[in-house]
Amino acid sequence: MTLISALSNNIIEVNLDVKNKKQLIHEIAELACKNPVLKDVSPEIVEKALNERENLASTGLGSGVAVPHCRLPGITTFVVGIATTKKTIEFNAIDNEKVNIFPFVIGPDENPKEHLKVLSGMAQLLRNPDTRAAVRATKTADELYILLKSLLEDVSTDGAQPLRTGMKMLHVFIRNEELFNDILQVFTSGEPAGAMALEAHESTEYISGMPIFASFWNSDLHTFNRIIIAVVKDSLLNQTLRSIEYVCGDLQRQTEVMVTVTDLHHALGSLDF
Repeated sequence: MTLISALSNNIIEVNLDVKNKKQLIHEIAELACKNPVLKDVSPEIVEKALNERENLASTGLGSGVAVPHCRLPGITTFVVGIATTKKTIEFNAIDNEKVNIFPFVIGPDENPKEHLKVLSGMAQLLRNPDTRAAVRATKTADELYILLKSLLEDVSTDGAQPLRTGMKMLHVFIRNEELFNDILQVFTSGEPAGAMALEAHESTEYISGMPIFASFWNSDLHTFNRIIIAVVKDSLLNQTLRSIEYVCGDLQRQTEVMVTVTDLHHALGSLDF
């Protein structure tokens, strides 16, 4: 399943007139239940599930975006829509900014892995400030649907290559904690064969502890160092690299992120995340 196939044009609303988070969740529940997938589910059940998820932690991502979501038993397909509001509202977002863009996801209870991919894909799409500005500028639901559909088609087809056998091993070295969180989402929203994150330490951190080298280093050592190791299909390599650059900018100019790619000739077994 892809995000573009999950997005429903009949559950999109522009410029909702709501004053607070409670009203917003209520409107989203009503809107979501217009989708035939939820024909046997009442808006009250959806609203309750959305509020229970919000009580765990706010789904406000920052930059005026929140992704209310929940998982329900008894459904087999994802329901994905989006709403914008006339005015920004308080949503306890991580940056304490008010919110007016609300993509939402209702998914099957038994498919948390796919649910994570859908959430991460939407979060990644709306990380771009130009995309957020374009969403806010739309005047009708049809206009917003066409915009998102075109953006998602660009992401899914950009640079697509014929499928070839073979895999690549990616090592992504990261020194910036904020970039780490965003880059990690690239690997949860895509289709890598497997990805893990490791905590690392600079070699100079150890060398500086040796008496003979003590005078060469000081407190300028980087304290945040992570490595993401991932196995990626050849056909998805360019898309993955572009997604990383979408998050952190031109890799040729980066000083806090480095990516290495190695041919992987043999891979046995698999990891189910």
